[in-house]
Amino acid sequence: MKKYNDEEENIKKKNNKFLNLFSGVLTGMFLCVNAYLIYNISKLSGIEDLIRYIIMAVLIIICIIVIIKYIKFKKKDKISKYIIFILVLAIIGTGEFYVSSIINKSVNFIDKLNKDEVTYKSSWIALKSGEYNTLSKARNGKIGIISNKNETEGYVLAQKIIKKDSIKKDNLVEYDDYISMLNDLYDGEVGSIFVSGNYADQYSSLDKYEKIKEEVVELDSYSKRMKKQVDKTTEVSTKKVTEPFTMLLLGVDSPTEDISKASGLGDSIMLVTFNPKTLTATMFSIPRDTFVPITCYRNAKSKITHAAAGGDSCMISTVENFTGIDVDYYAKINFKGLVKIVDALGGIEVDVPYSFCEQNSNRSFAAGDIQYVNAGHQTLNGEQALALSRNRKEVPQCGKQWNKGTRNDFVRGQNQQLVIKGIINKMKNIKSINQLYEVLDAISISLDTNLTREQILGFYNVLKKVLLNSNSLSDSNDIIKIQKTYLNGSGGLIHDNVAGMKLYEFVPSTQSLNAITKAMKVNLELVKEEYDTSFSFSIDKKYEEKIIGSDLHGGVQSYTDSDTTTSDSSSKCGTNEELGADKVSCVCKNGYERKNGDCVKKEVKCEVDEELGADGVTCVKKNNSDTTKKVNMCILEGGYYYWYDSNGDKNPTKYKVGCKDEATSTNDNNSSTGENTSGGSTSSDNESTGSDGNKSDSSNENTGTEETKTDTE
Repeated sequence: MKKYNDEEENIKKKNNKFLNLFSGVLTGMFLCVNAYLIYNISKLSGIEDLIRYIIMAVLIIICIIVIIKYIKFKKKDKISKYIIFILVLAIIGTGEFYVSSIINKSVNFIDKLNKDEVTYKSSWIALKSGEYNTLSKARNGKIGIISNKNETEGYVLAQKIIKKDSIKKDNLVEYDDYISMLNDLYDGEVGSIFVSGNYADQYSSLDKYEKIKEEVVELDSYSKRMKKQVDKTTEVSTKKVTEPFTMLLLGVDSPTEDISKASGLGDSIMLVTFNPKTLTATMFSIPRDTFVPITCYRNAKSKITHAAAGGDSCMISTVENFTGIDVDYYAKINFKGLVKIVDALGGIEVDVPYSFCEQNSNRSFAAGDIQYVNAGHQTLNGEQALALSRNRKEVPQCGKQWNKGTRNDFVRGQNQQLVIKGIINKMKNIKSINQLYEVLDAISISLDTNLTREQILGFYNVLKKVLLNSNSLSDSNDIIKIQKTYLNGSGGLIHDNVAGMKLYEFVPSTQSLNAITKAMKVNLELVKEEYDTSFSFSIDKKYEEKIIGSDLHGGVQSYTDSDTTTSDSSSKCGTNEELGADKVSCVCKNGYERKNGDCVKKEVKCEVDEELGADGVTCVKKNNSDTTKKVNMCILEGGYYYWYDSNGDKNPTKYKVGCKDEATSTNDNNSSTGENTSGGSTSSDNESTGSDGNKSDSSNENTGTEETKTDTE
């Protein structure tokens, strides 16, 4: 009996040892999970700070309690309570680990938005048609390189290629900017140059180099993933998102979704101000052709989109100079990523202004790739939203039904504002964690910004305010008031100092620009708002949303080209051109019209009894036109052709293209004329047309009373 009891006691001790070991391991894991959760919660700086501190304090207290309980249960050896203790730890620990993983994953997504590392690439290129189109030839020719030794792609990485290919330093020609270097390459001043590896996306926006991808050959290249290079313009702002701020949105159009591998800027440039106190935003879409000084090209005047070739900092400083408003944050999004973001949201609600068709995200117009979108309020998927954001031109091959409505670069800017507004309104409807992950994944790959984690998390407070307001508002569009803008001005051919040639440029209206920037400054609380005390209301007049700057046209800004040797602006106009009314743009002279970019003499078609006047443009009556009698003639008058019979009488029937199958019958005693507009037979001198349209053999017969009648057009 004693032996049996001893064996039972030994088994009990072994079981207790196992429980002690298991519970010890579990307790240690629980404490680690708790510590991991506390660490992740600490990352959420700016989100309900008081609640966060309370939660972290509670978790620390729980850790202390668990340690005390573990020691207590171990001493008393109460197996039943021990097991309950272990089960409680397992359940709570599993829940805490799940919460930790969600927080950690979300924070990692957020951290990816501010790209610490990007892929930089330097390419050594030459013209395919040039003398130095091979590596061996280019090595012995003049090679362009950026003079700034801090420039990553144009100088730092280029040194790797120089060393690898044994390029002599005496062959290098230094340049202050890429455009000057590119111009000299095309003009034959240098045989090859070092540029960014993304040169095709960067410089194809320049009219002169739109086919650069096909025209150059890449001799060699060197790429490296490294810490993102920043300057004073792109460095992190210290401003909190709980204060009114500005953000510059740049749209990148590249073949890859990963924005860290794509540095080229597309045509989308939008400056946004947001006041988190009033939930008011002002969106200013800056037309790509806007004629402004480009800061990184010594303030040479050019299209604002050309600032893209100088990088993000160049674009930011150029926008700041143009608007007089400091940019706090910037966000650069890949157009391909926009497709993923919209699809992850389940589509966005947009009131499409016109019916159109557009290429897809791969720039394809293939039958199965074209995006067809009808006008009207609807849900757009990612490809459709991108198509709307891009569209600014008609696509004739799609047919007339898809080419309805006005479109241009201004309209495209308005379209982009509609898409952004749709995304903002849809973001608040995210209800599942999986959908949130999809959106965050799309954003993290396709967006780069200088916002820090703390600043991004600060948007929680804005979202909280939006959600609280949404409970009392049925229409989500009313939650965030978005002020639209429209920049007026005039356009024309102007000498572009960056491109080195005349291009179409848009010169903004000073009044319109001032109205827009003032509204933005009011939203930023930099100036006080001036209220209009007048008020009118008509039940018969439909309410129209005010678009700031759209009704102002005066004060077109005047620019002079600093690079020209003369102050006479007319010298920049080409052959058969002269300055327009704005004293800036070049227009065709009187009597000339623009075809394929050049002013050519108008083709003037005068009528039979007319001839060109002394000015070579205007048609005047011939000197003998008053005495010349019109007999048996088809005459062009007022855009239509008329038949004059043998008596000189005008037939009232009018034709668009010549006189159709005109039949005449001449008789010394009683001549008559019949017309056959349906393609019937025509009578000869010895024949007349009967009522059935058939010929009569009798030379003495005339047309009966039932003559064929002509249909007038």
